[in-house]
Amino acid sequence: MPTDPPLLLTPGPVTTTGRVRAALTRGDLCHREPEFATLLAALRADLVSAFGIADTHEAVLLTGSGTAAMESALTSLVRPGRAALVVNNGVYGQRLVTIARSYGIPAHEVRSGWTVPADPTEVAAALRRHPDVDLVCCVQHETTTGLLNPVAAIGAAVAGDDACYLVDAISALGAEPPPPAEVGADVFCGTANKALHGQPGVSFLLLSAAARRRVAEVPARGLYLAVATHLDQQRAGTVPFTPAVPACYALAEALAEFAEEGGFPARSATYRQRAGDLRAGLAPLGLAPLVAPAHRAASVTAFPVPAGIRYPDLHDELKRRGFVVYAGQGPLAGGVFRVAVMGALPAGAIGEFTATAADVLAALRAAAR
Repeated sequence: MPTDPPLLLTPGPVTTTGRVRAALTRGDLCHREPEFATLLAALRADLVSAFGIADTHEAVLLTGSGTAAMESALTSLVRPGRAALVVNNGVYGQRLVTIARSYGIPAHEVRSGWTVPADPTEVAAALRRHPDVDLVCCVQHETTTGLLNPVAAIGAAVAGDDACYLVDAISALGAEPPPPAEVGADVFCGTANKALHGQPGVSFLLLSAAARRRVAEVPARGLYLAVATHLDQQRAGTVPFTPAVPACYALAEALAEFAEEGGFPARSATYRQRAGDLRAGLAPLGLAPLVAPAHRAASVTAFPVPAGIRYPDLHDELKRRGFVVYAGQGPLAGGVFRVAVMGALPAGAIGEFTATAADVLAALRAAAR
């Protein structure tokens, strides 16, 4: 198929439609004009509507990557003298711990192996051991390995506690079950350039009433990422700092496409079909996913790099033939490659990729002899 540019089989950014890309060139717009206020209001309404939580949550947009959303939420929801409790079983759980501690916020951890989902009973036990916890944080989809954590069961474990519940749903919203309405989270962190098929540059928070009350009482730990500041101004139809206006235009189109395609049920089903085709196509090559079937995400699958083959060689040859895959992270760097099935992929793309991967692996194995 090879395409130019190559198709992105990466966990974000993803390949987007011409309609979304065209929105980036819609024209210059000052964020202090009423036209941007209209765009902002529509985005805030469409985000909570898209995920079925318009009656319970309110959206706040941020200019920045998903990590900006994580940092903004965590630092704005823990009161002085209190702590966070973080589920840590991958790079992004560890990132939440790092964020907390970099601000001087104590971070207790519930750890499991990187291919092992968190145990909700351990979260409940940790809450009993640590009465200082103000915020429980869990990554729904650890793209480190393609692992899904049981975020709804953890939400049930947190319910009734004074702590708020934050779900890093950056790689899950629009893609992975359960839908937000079934999770019971006070805060969802999200970004435009994953399963929504938007462009990088815009992230967002979806805040429950409890979360909105909490951010109003937590003193700001910084300037740019203080949630209360963004929430207050966005409610008034403005923003405290210059936003990524073209990326906002693109997100509006991406949300329209998401709705037109059937929303979460349709997109999630598409990803499951693609993931099944991907895994079936790579299985004859001796490639098996790292994560057990019961805990696998659909949108991203991690595979071990075959013995005798270097990841950079695999990546570069696949890219030359029209496909970009992603490296492992942390201790898995060099030993794992990840393939995402998100984005506006043409029909037949996954089958073409698996056939190409077979040719590439054969050539690399022959060269290594």
